[in-house]
Amino acid sequence: MPTFQCCFLDENGKTVRTQVLGARDYADARREAMSIMTRVGRFSRYELWAEGRKVDEYRRVKER
Repeated sequence: MPTFQCCFLDENGKTVRTQVLGARDYADARREAMSIMTRVGRFSRYELWAEGRKVDEYRRVKER
């Protein structure tokens, strides 16, 4: 089972929180990261890492 690390960032690109996710696979890790981001609400984006490489990134769309 791979280990996923998720970095949650603010609107300035500063890391606010880093969390290891206990996910079975990439899709599960992505769902968990999005769930945390939605639940907490203060993050602007996340970067999902596995085995030292970035595997996903999500950036919230700014409303006008």
